[in-house]
Amino acid sequence: MTPEEYDHTIKPFNHQVKHLLDNMMKKAWGLLWEQGTAKTKPIIDTTCIMYLNQEINALLVVAPPGVERNWASDEIPKHIDSDVAMETMIAVFKTNKKHTQEHKRKLAALLGYDGLAILLISYNAFMTKEGKEFVWKFLKKRKCLYVLDESHNIKSPGAKRTISIVASGKYAEYRRILTGTPISIGPFDLYSQIKFLDAWFWKNKGIHGAAEFRQHFGEWFTRGEHQILHGYDPGYDQLLSYKNLDQLTMWLAEITDRVLKEDVLDLPPKLYSKRYFDLGPKQMAAYNQLKEEMYLEIGDQIITAELPIVRLIRFQQIACNYIPVSEDEPAHMFSEKNPRMAPMEDIRDSVGHQTIVWAKFRHDIDQLMDLLGKDAVRYDGAVDEDQSEKNKLAFQSGDKQFFVGNAQKGGSGLTLTCAKTMVYYSNGNRLIDRLQSEDRFHRGGMDEFPVNIIDIIAGNVNVDENTVNALRGHKEIAAEIQGDRWREWI
Repeated sequence: MTPEEYDHTIKPFNHQVKHLLDNMMKKAWGLLWEQGTAKTKPIIDTTCIMYLNQEINALLVVAPPGVERNWASDEIPKHIDSDVAMETMIAVFKTNKKHTQEHKRKLAALLGYDGLAILLISYNAFMTKEGKEFVWKFLKKRKCLYVLDESHNIKSPGAKRTISIVASGKYAEYRRILTGTPISIGPFDLYSQIKFLDAWFWKNKGIHGAAEFRQHFGEWFTRGEHQILHGYDPGYDQLLSYKNLDQLTMWLAEITDRVLKEDVLDLPPKLYSKRYFDLGPKQMAAYNQLKEEMYLEIGDQIITAELPIVRLIRFQQIACNYIPVSEDEPAHMFSEKNPRMAPMEDIRDSVGHQTIVWAKFRHDIDQLMDLLGKDAVRYDGAVDEDQSEKNKLAFQSGDKQFFVGNAQKGGSGLTLTCAKTMVYYSNGNRLIDRLQSEDRFHRGGMDEFPVNIIDIIAGNVNVDENTVNALRGHKEIAAEIQGDRWREWI
């Protein structure tokens, strides 16, 4: 079967068609596509076509924590061929379940499945003893398309994660890297990513190792030179400038392609995705206790009036790492790191452009400002009107990368057309706030490119998923949880 003969579940965009025609059957290829240019679909299309052609019988995706579950819950069901779907088994490797018999049975079944086996695992889970061992078994037993999503996660050549993943790549029939920020700091980030695709690529160019790569593409003021000039050894070489970048670009064109939003004219105006995380054990205990209390309080009653939103807010507070007290002043629940911040950290490190972040609670915004630091400005009730205006102008002018606010305050009356990505760290319950906040950067005056909207979701409880699905579906939450339907929400 050729790409022209393949019956797509969803019509591909022009750049996706071009990729399939030009690069689908290559053993190794890098999609260095800007965020929001829809690089997941061509991987799923490639998987289906290769499977139908009996080139592979497995797909392995390594992704940032939470992103691997988005493949399972959203991307694969949306894009997989219906006939292939009937012959497909999907398993997400879950670190917190790795010792359970059910999880072990599912992985064992995946390993020997007589059809298309799809394994989804996070970079963190890969580096557990059990994760690493299972990935190696999977690669050795199956004919695999091996994909690194957000492949800049292996940019450090000496890191244990990088060494393990690069070494495992040679066991795959086909390899792909996906990243919108291939050079987040500089060209040195590319060495390991390309080495994963082709272990001999740099050697064939006369570059033997990461140190030679850095010398070839960098001009350095060495420790020795520093010692002679200044009389002491600083302990490291200082980078003065990059060099030979035209040569690097030419070499990369042999094994990757680059797609920018401004080059893609047929994308939809808004592209939605989700980033998942799990509540910690103490949060889960509090969540389940609150659920039991609610069942006892309401019992078998059918609520005909609107379920008071304050009850829903308590579950949302727990999912945001707070003791459920009141809407305005939730208290911190734990002293340890907030699990909800993990996907936000990855977003911070992977987006290379201006981004709007909305959060429900003031304490959310406090934590986000701590995380994003000097690159962020704040826009909520904690900032007076004069400072709010200064912050807005600093963001719109490009002086700051992140605009962090509350959708109820910042969702209307603002024009923030410089942003390409919007993150809902946590959602409110009013549809009007969601609709208006989404339109802050999608309005007259924006550049001609689509915008990327990301929701952060607690994956082991229902409240976030149900809230987001309702808001994306333009439904009023207060109406959705009337009657007996509130049980489904928690």
